[in-house]
Amino acid sequence: MRYPINTSNSEAIDTLIANPITGSVRVRFHKTPARLYRLKASRLEILMLLLDSNLSLGRWVNLHCYA
Repeated sequence: MRYPINTSNSEAIDTLIANPITGSVRVRFHKTPARLYRLKASRLEILMLLLDSNLSLGRWVNLHCYA
């Protein structure tokens, strides 16, 4: 179950796809559109991202995927 996240308001993130069951996140940044990053995040944090659409996506990736 992959859920694409709406990134139309983000200046840093081009594509964000999250899977709350496995805890995997796929991110494509505007700076490097040819590269797709596969990262891990907490399943709870992914669910909170899916439920709350007012989060800064770049900040969310920095806090929960690179921590």
